[in-house]
Amino acid sequence: MDRIATKIIRKDVYLNRQGIPVRRMTFEQRAELRKSFMATVPQWRHPLIGTLLSILFVGLMGWGLQALDGWFGKDGAYFSGSLLLIPVLFVAVFWGAIPALFTVLLGTLYIDYFFVSLDKDFLWKNWQDGMQILPFLISGVIVAMITAQRERARWNTLVAEQELKEYAEELEISNQKLEDASQLKDRFLSIASHELKTPITTIRGQAQLALRRLSKQEHEVNVEDMRLSLERINGQTERLTTLIEELLDVSSIRTGKMALHKRKLDINEICQRVVDDQHLLTERLIELTVPNQATFVSVDRDRIEQVLVNLISNAVKYSPEGCPVQVTVKRTMRKVLIGVRDHGQGIAQDQLDKVFDTFYRTPDAEASAKKGLGLGLSISKDIVMRHDGRIWCESLPGQGSIFFVELPQK
Repeated sequence: MDRIATKIIRKDVYLNRQGIPVRRMTFEQRAELRKSFMATVPQWRHPLIGTLLSILFVGLMGWGLQALDGWFGKDGAYFSGSLLLIPVLFVAVFWGAIPALFTVLLGTLYIDYFFVSLDKDFLWKNWQDGMQILPFLISGVIVAMITAQRERARWNTLVAEQELKEYAEELEISNQKLEDASQLKDRFLSIASHELKTPITTIRGQAQLALRRLSKQEHEVNVEDMRLSLERINGQTERLTTLIEELLDVSSIRTGKMALHKRKLDINEICQRVVDDQHLLTERLIELTVPNQATFVSVDRDRIEQVLVNLISNAVKYSPEGCPVQVTVKRTMRKVLIGVRDHGQGIAQDQLDKVFDTFYRTPDAEASAKKGLGLGLSISKDIVMRHDGRIWCESLPGQGSIFFVELPQK
């Protein structure tokens, strides 16, 4: 694979001859691939076993050569090294290049000791006779080189197949993400158009009604009717503002442009402030339990308040009238745990992980008359994760839900 590289883009990516970016396998990936490949090879074909068996093969072939010398004499019309190429070829085919080279070394020493240096002188002392070993030595090395090239080609094929498999998996993941993004876009257009249409229709209707009343009552204006129309217009504009702010938050989070301004603050005081505001806004009973001492965490006040508002407003929205919403703050080892409990219908187990997805609303929420885009929990999750925390939900159908927010106490 490396031979077809024409241009290196990064340390782990290069362009091949077709101009396609190819990612290099890491050392760990190559080691894992080699390990998985060796697992498919029978144990008897392990290179170490081939190296040990080469001693036996050379010894047996040497015994056969000595027997031939006994039959034909030392001046027989054959070259001893030609027969010793048989174990070299055999070992190369079944055990690879390294055991084959070891077999060549053993054969060279065997020929030098028993056939070339009749006076038992070593090769470097009797180099004229030692030149007779060269045909065997060259032939054996060529066999080993061919075997090494075959092994490298097989290894390159495995690497290419593995990279192709990983590329196919990445392509499948990318296609799935594109499909999910397309579905998310369609869902967004459907929900946003519906959510925008309702307040705009109301604003338009109230504005036309106020204009008609003004045209009919040029001298006397019914202040109460005008007040009701303006209140409805104001309420719908607030709804539009909230919708736009949520969409902007999603956009800034997705593009990484949401900036956090963290400060060391008392989370008890933040929870108390949000609970008081929600109580005044909804006129519902919200119970707050906090530690006696201040609990300081490094957070962005506005964003954490946004998370708490989302959780408490959802709890109020889906709790029956007269049932309190319970908010608790607990300190654990280097962490702060905030819980918001409602007494609503609860959430099915298979939906607990989905409630934090963008635009997701449970079937019960979709069937109810309560409006929403399904952005609040998704935005809350992103904000909490940006604070190095985590958020999750525990619920049982018919027993209400508890949303937990865990923040590090740095």
